[in-house]
Amino acid sequence: MYLKEFDLDFPYISDDERIQLIMNEKKCQYNDATKLDYELNWKVKRRSLRLETRCITAMYERLFGKLKTEDFWKILVECAEDITDERIMNYSGVSTVQVKFRFEDFSLKSEIDKKRTTLILLMEGIEKISLSKNWDIEPFRVVASQIEELGYLNEWVWKKAVKSPDKNFSAKVMCHHTVENMDIFISIMQRNGTEILLKKVLSELPDEFAYSKHLGELKWISDFEVALINKKGDGMVSVTLNSIN
Repeated sequence: MYLKEFDLDFPYISDDERIQLIMNEKKCQYNDATKLDYELNWKVKRRSLRLETRCITAMYERLFGKLKTEDFWKILVECAEDITDERIMNYSGVSTVQVKFRFEDFSLKSEIDKKRTTLILLMEGIEKISLSKNWDIEPFRVVASQIEELGYLNEWVWKKAVKSPDKNFSAKVMCHHTVENMDIFISIMQRNGTEILLKKVLSELPDEFAYSKHLGELKWISDFEVALINKKGDGMVSVTLNSIN
């Protein structure tokens, strides 16, 4: 088994007082009140944290590669206002650990500070697990240092560049993963590698489940137009060299 995925989560913690109020107001049982409490008071926060931290956790995955392990493929750091369990848990190959966190403080931070905080939280969880596994922490810290040196900018090229039919140009897809969005660009270059066009063609939620559907195939339609076709093959966005003017 190989460790190759990293993520943060904001797991639901029930509040008995709040649930009792819901039970009294809605005239319902505890389980139904708990489900309603999650939908009303927690679900949005949990999704927000997942989306706003994914640019850094995905960047960490990309730079880390993979590590052979005995029994898990993913590290999940649970961000909790109160740590209720100090143990390192393994759920179907997902190694889970809790770290201290306040959602309200995080939500008020600037974009760059959210990125910095995400990396700090992730590394805190990784260090706890590394200590329990007696791992060398240095390879993990090297990746964190790379992210810092890159200014927390998760920008990468999707697949390889493709040449135009007349071989005069090449095009590639650039992905800029931020706290708020995944911005997808098409870049066109001359033979000598000089970029002559960079145009944003899509903006999606910053999560693979949202943006991966757009990344199907990059294909030249003519000598002057290139299109990004979605995975289903039933939609596309394109740019032409006329866009320079």
